Amino acid sequence: MTRILEATTSLFLPLPPGFHTLHTILGVHCLPLHNLLHYIDNGVLLLTETAVTRLMKDLDNSEKNEKLKFSIIVRLPPLIGQKICRLWDHPMSSNIISRNHVKRLLVNYKKQPQSSMIDKSPGSVEFLPLNYFIEILTDIESSNQALYAFEGHDNVDAKFVEEAALKHTTMLLGL
Repeated sequence: MTRILEATTSLFLPLPPGFHTLHTILGVHCLPLHNLLHYIDNGVLLLTETAVTRLMKDLDNSEKNEKLKFSIIVRLPPLIGQKICRLWDHPMSSNIISRNHVKRLLVNYKKQPQSSMIDKSPGSVEFLPLNYFIEILTDIESSNQALYAFEGHDNVDAKFVEEAALKHTTMLLGL
């Protein structure tokens, strides 16, 4: 298939629909990881949204496949990467989604004086930096709720970010 790709590219011929998807899927199943990533980085294999979606659904979460999935997600354009992260139920994808959400919220954040103390609701974690940060995110979300309502970020909020941060911390600490 790589020879067909080279020939059609050199002759400026169009490829049939789905060629790059099939080519990438075959590459994933036939090539060792380092060769696959080398081909992706050099443009021989193109990561189409369809191919990556299919891989995320078809591959299990074994250690080898997690490494493959993460290597592929890192190489995706940001918009496609965000869509694909939502399909992968894994702490790493939750971490990526949380980071993107926080980055999007804090882009235009200007520190304002806080009028309230950090509330101690039952079930909240006794970690003041995290509590303060989540309170800031909640305030930003509530003031910008109309702005972000139509962007497709329906299930990501400050609570999701807090849970992802706690899961990531417990993994790092080995608890």
